[in-house]
Amino acid sequence: MDQRQRICEALKQQHRLAELKLGLERRQWPEWLMVIDLYRAREQGMREGFKTLAATSGLSTATAFRRTVEMIDAGMLDRKRDAEDRRRSLVSLSDRTRCQMDDIMDQLADILRN
Repeated sequence: MDQRQRICEALKQQHRLAELKLGLERRQWPEWLMVIDLYRAREQGMREGFKTLAATSGLSTATAFRRTVEMIDAGMLDRKRDAEDRRRSLVSLSDRTRCQMDDIMDQLADILRN
């Protein structure tokens, strides 16, 4: 299988893996995009706020905020005050979600290698 076919297969599998590992359904594409962005940010040592997640997800700021709070309440994400700006909160993946994302990324990497 050539590289482009492997990429297509990995893209097709991402929905199944997100549903199996994280419990995100296909209709929750914005949440999946937020989780991917938070995973990438963590790997790069960056911090994310609600406005950044809203832009990533394509949702309005208010809707992205509500969805993020739901994910925090479900234990998928962690929230803490920004030490530099106490009016702002930062969002990150919970340890559980980070481990699940590691598994998803490993499975997608296997698809791309084979």
